Amino acid sequence: MIDSYKILTGKEDYKDMLERDESIYLPFNPSRPLIPMENDVYDDVRKYFEDIQDYKKCAEIHWAKCKAKNS
Repeated sequence: MIDSYKILTGKEDYKDMLERDESIYLPFNPSRPLIPMENDVYDDVRKYFEDIQDYKKCAEIHWAKCKAKNS
């Protein structure tokens, strides 16, 4: 989920991740644009970090989703 967090928040590009690592695991296809909506990948990743009580990452994912909605 940390890879998903990095991509969703724009901290890292998936192409750069692939060059560095042999494989990455994501719950979505990063080559397709994400359309923010209710119960989407943003919410799934945010829920994971909420469950492990990493609220800073939850907030960053929330704002990334808001930014994507307004783009």
